[in-house]
Amino acid sequence: MIREHFAAVKARIETDTTLAGKGYDSARLDGTGGLVRETYWILYGGGLDELDDNRFTATQRANSRGDLTYTVRAVSTTADVARSVTAKVAAKLLGFVPVVAGRKCDPIRMPPGGMDDVEDDNSVKPPMFYQDTEYVLRSSPAA
Repeated sequence: MIREHFAAVKARIETDTTLAGKGYDSARLDGTGGLVRETYWILYGGGLDELDDNRFTATQRANSRGDLTYTVRAVSTTADVARSVTAKVAAKLLGFVPVVAGRKCDPIRMPPGGMDDVEDDNSVKPPMFYQDTEYVLRSSPAA
């Protein structure tokens, strides 16, 4: 269940032609271990924050209703481009209803405080910039 939801979220981001092929599982490193200096995004998370059928007597099951939280990190060589990547991802994900076999998904939403400010990483020269944004997807068993 978790992998199928993750794949649906990632595929949705990649429907933006400027973001397609630029998604990774972690920071991009060159052959010497340094950060690759280009624009890309990282999708991580997708674990269940809550697993609940909204009944006191119900036992948790792997297919119970759950909230999955995803973090997208926009990475770039400038703060403005990092913000641009964040805006493009938000345009693709907010309100999107993923289709996952055997599940009924609610529209993806951003929780309160879900978008961080752009941060700079001065541990590399010149600095890199990144911005993290959280998205929540509620998924229930299909009726």
